[in-house]
Amino acid sequence: MNIGEKSSYFYCDACNRTFRHGTYRYNCTICSNYDLCADCVTIQSPPHPHPLVVELAFGEGEKKVCTDESMRAAIYYAMEMYCDRHCLGVRDVDKDNPENYSNSYSWLTYKQIGDRAINFGHGLRQLIEPRSYLAICASNRPEWVITDWACLFHDIVSVPIYALTSDRDTTFILNNTAVSVVVCDKQMLPKFLKVHSECPSLRHIICMDSVSPLVLDQSPTVQIHPMNALEQVGVHQQFSYPIAQPTDCITIIYTSGSSGFPKGVMISDSALRAVFPGYPSPYSGESIMLSYQPLSWYGGRNSLYGTFLSGGRAGFSTGDPSRLMEELALVRPTLFPAPPSIWNKIYSEFKTALSSVPTDDPQVYKEKEEELLQEFSRLIPRRCDLIAIVGALISPTILDFIKRCFKQCRIEDAYGITECGGIAFNNELTPSISYRVESVPEMGFTTDDKPFPRGELLTKTPQMFSGYVNNPQETRAAFTDDGFFRTGDIVELRQSSSKQPEIRILDRKKNFFKLAQGQFVSPEHLQGVFTQSSFIDQIYIHGDLLEDGVTAVIVPNKELAQTFAKENHITDLESDRKFYNLIMRELLSIGSKESLRKHEIPVRIIIDFEPFSVENGLLTSSMKPCRPKLAAKYIDRLKTTNSLENRLKSIIETVTGETLSTDNDIGFLTSGGNSLTAIRLSRMIREDLGVSLPVNVLFEPDMNLKRLTELARNPTFTSDDSIISRMLHDAVLEPTGIAGKAIKTVNSPSLVFITGTTGFVGAFLLAELLRKYPDHCKFVCLVRCLASVDPMSRIRENLRFLHLWQDQYYERIVPLRGDLAQSKFGLDDATYDALAQQTDVIFSCGASVNFVLPYNQLYGANVCGTREMIRLATHTSYLIPVQYISTISVLSSGIVDEVHIDQIAPNSLTNGYGQTKWVAEKLMAKAQHHGLPVVIYRLGSMCSDSTTGACNPYDINTIIVAASLKTHCYP
Repeated sequence: MNIGEKSSYFYCDACNRTFRHGTYRYNCTICSNYDLCADCVTIQSPPHPHPLVVELAFGEGEKKVCTDESMRAAIYYAMEMYCDRHCLGVRDVDKDNPENYSNSYSWLTYKQIGDRAINFGHGLRQLIEPRSYLAICASNRPEWVITDWACLFHDIVSVPIYALTSDRDTTFILNNTAVSVVVCDKQMLPKFLKVHSECPSLRHIICMDSVSPLVLDQSPTVQIHPMNALEQVGVHQQFSYPIAQPTDCITIIYTSGSSGFPKGVMISDSALRAVFPGYPSPYSGESIMLSYQPLSWYGGRNSLYGTFLSGGRAGFSTGDPSRLMEELALVRPTLFPAPPSIWNKIYSEFKTALSSVPTDDPQVYKEKEEELLQEFSRLIPRRCDLIAIVGALISPTILDFIKRCFKQCRIEDAYGITECGGIAFNNELTPSISYRVESVPEMGFTTDDKPFPRGELLTKTPQMFSGYVNNPQETRAAFTDDGFFRTGDIVELRQSSSKQPEIRILDRKKNFFKLAQGQFVSPEHLQGVFTQSSFIDQIYIHGDLLEDGVTAVIVPNKELAQTFAKENHITDLESDRKFYNLIMRELLSIGSKESLRKHEIPVRIIIDFEPFSVENGLLTSSMKPCRPKLAAKYIDRLKTTNSLENRLKSIIETVTGETLSTDNDIGFLTSGGNSLTAIRLSRMIREDLGVSLPVNVLFEPDMNLKRLTELARNPTFTSDDSIISRMLHDAVLEPTGIAGKAIKTVNSPSLVFITGTTGFVGAFLLAELLRKYPDHCKFVCLVRCLASVDPMSRIRENLRFLHLWQDQYYERIVPLRGDLAQSKFGLDDATYDALAQQTDVIFSCGASVNFVLPYNQLYGANVCGTREMIRLATHTSYLIPVQYISTISVLSSGIVDEVHIDQIAPNSLTNGYGQTKWVAEKLMAKAQHHGLPVVIYRLGSMCSDSTTGACNPYDINTIIVAASLKTHCYP
């Protein structure tokens, strides 16, 4: 930074000394326009009460005259005019913990960014010619801007690609524009290495980050270059700048297309330049923005251009949505553009806080509301003087909240379209555009409507696009014969002789749907209305030609929903009738307050706690609800039908969250289902259909929709008898391999085989044996885990969690990856033989413990595992002693004394765990009868360690105690 004699625009509020241009000042984060010099910060007494942040003081920019009207020239002159001002900022990483961020930003000047862009542009010319296509795909960062400027300088057509674009759409974009060069960050590099074989025009990939030499040579058909290497090339090899014509396309912005593929919006140099008339020009104020909206979006990128052309600076967000408000407070922008989704979230939190006000006094309530408004107003930094609502329609209720809450800011509700730029601000049409409204009689909107004309808005603007790249059919459909663009928005036009015409946007033309009685419904309007409920975070309104009313998918506010669940002792909100009725009452109340028509208030709802997001495809890249994908996800659950089979299908899909296959041969819980799902399903069938079905029948291997429907029609038919028959059959043990063999006896075992050490009981058993047995004794621990997982780490972490681990255990524990349910535990013959030869004693503690899953789901670990344990103990010429851990769950109800397993009838056992352990103990008892040395231990309920308090977090007793402590009540 050059510090000369030039004065800055800033002065010290304590000593009134004007800062020199290029020096630093201490700016208050709370007070408005309050600065201190370094001396006053040191000597001021008492010190200033608010936090101070070091910021640059700057004065008038270098005087430059820009005669060229191109966008390239505008950026270039801004780069020179404001050369020593801060341009771009990146959040600092915590030096002590690189995985975290610190509460500061590092800034680069216009000269630093400009020099890199110039050098990179010359380096690019080694790979690409002017008027060719280059794709940019990365998170918001300085290199994105450097690449964009380099393309402008050398008349290269930039094609931004949103980082979350699918591989399918990415491939389409690259081929649609014949992209030859991609510039990306290391996170996006694998995407382009994956798709490049389907993109014949792609020749070069430039990575903004350093990459391994192995990656650079990964593909023979595409070259990978580090960005900094091309910058170095550009220092020494330079090219003349080509001259772009005003009508030349300089960038292509992709938007969603009606054909299923994105449409490339061609923006000419003159159209983009028209967004910024009169710039660059000297500007004495501060222009600061937080760049968090993806730069691949037209709005996010244009906001950055506007900041540059006024000599402002932009701090980049880290891209983590949970840090947005935190980074807003750090950068403290003067302008904050945000879509309705952000304001909806803030309003929802405000309503949640307001709902907890414990008073019925209207005056007290009003005072508390004002206090909350003051508190929430601090979310937007004091320095911010303009809030822009962008990207989608906003509810009038939420717009009113924004105006009441953030009174220190001007509020602008902006309406624009990628294809034609800005159209209206605060509902007033921009003076520079031409427009008209065209009737849509088939939907009931005409220019003769009273009191205001209604129809589709058609417009011409100076920022009009040139068409959709390589898509003449869509281009023709987008324009009228006289050159007006069809916006696709249904509006109400309000004209007055005393002021600029206004429009009220009703909805997208393609969003309207018709109900059975002929009424047209605007879902976007209704979605905006209903999100004013504090219980609703997101909503999707659905309609059908065969229906008389609308239906809705609701994503509830988690915090309020959890509070409601706790107060009403609800464990499953998605299927709970009380919670369902609460949401329905909310919708009815809002509908009445907003004077909605009967058919506009949902008659049925689906409750789903999975948020709509870009990642799951339920939001578009511009954060709007993706109606086709929402319809595809929920359409089956929203269908109305009274047939038993379809009602069961709807219940199953509601519980599992997945669309049920129409193939009746496929079970719906045998793969991926769990006990909680089964309990919910059984309860919903009982509550909705009045039919009681045992949980275990839901897990039968042949259970599918057709069979479930038969059981629901005849619930007395169950498979209890078949389970008993199978238990008796499975409990048969042939004495082969046992009779006549000697028992292996040793004074002190040197190798113990033990299972279940990643569980609760098994971990304590292992720790006790490690203490009791001599140091030379090794413990082979069977662990079921993926090949990518270290079995030793599973044992160690479990023991550490239970406060049992000691580092010397490393020398004595021998982890062995295997599976109780597999033949020979899944081991190869050599390993199995060695294990049998060397083992002196077996501790069989491993089991699948679950009191809901049926017999067949637990059979593998509990029954097969026991057979395999007997097989191992009898594998060699002698018999290995077995210490077998059983359970009191094998006892029938009413038995209080110790009895042999042969005296316990199986028909009194009601759950799969007790049934499988009964069979397992029967097998062990029979092996013992034939000569295998077996000791059987029946354990009861295992509680926490009396010394350390270490407990099983999944045990019912632990869960009850934890819940009681959390809720301050007990059952």
